[in-house]
Amino acid sequence: MEQFFVDLQPAIENAVRHAMEKIRREIGKEHIYSAALVTDSDCITLFLAVNTEEALVRRDEEDRTPERLAELREYWPEELVDQVADGSFSLNRYLPDEWGYSDGTDSELNQVSRQLYDQEATLSNTDADTYDEIQEQFQEQFLETVALAFETLRAEGLFAPETLCFISMSDDDRTPDIEDGSAQRLNTPEQYEQFQTWVRFFNG
Repeated sequence: MEQFFVDLQPAIENAVRHAMEKIRREIGKEHIYSAALVTDSDCITLFLAVNTEEALVRRDEEDRTPERLAELREYWPEELVDQVADGSFSLNRYLPDEWGYSDGTDSELNQVSRQLYDQEATLSNTDADTYDEIQEQFQEQFLETVALAFETLRAEGLFAPETLCFISMSDDDRTPDIEDGSAQRLNTPEQYEQFQTWVRFFNG
């Protein structure tokens, strides 16, 4: 399994480089403020999400319609919804699922996902007594590989210094820890504090 991840890291890096070429063509002159590599709770998919300040404004405007604000008041504290309404807080700033741009459905990251799926499928053939331990090791190695790939891409300047980068996981109890740890690892202390401030207010 070790060799699998040795080979996977450059595959992720190349896939993200090519995805960013496509995304930059799509965004034109818009300003990227954040990028995330997002996986699922089984670590068998991976996609790149990117957002721009301009796309965020468009998405936030949707949250400020009377109908949407009424929905938000059912789930969120009044103070937070008031700030969404007056435009002083964005619910969507660091939620990759709400962002405007991604690598798409026919990208090299989709090929990476197929490799992950196939590798995980081979693990499922292991003895039931050891499967949980092996799966945990697989997921830990995968997340570390993604972080190393992100670090390489940051170091080479694929993402501008002001772009806040992190790793996310869809619909999992581990998501806050994964996002927090990766945001701290991949960004400056000032950027990390900015991310933390948003998370604290988002979580009430």
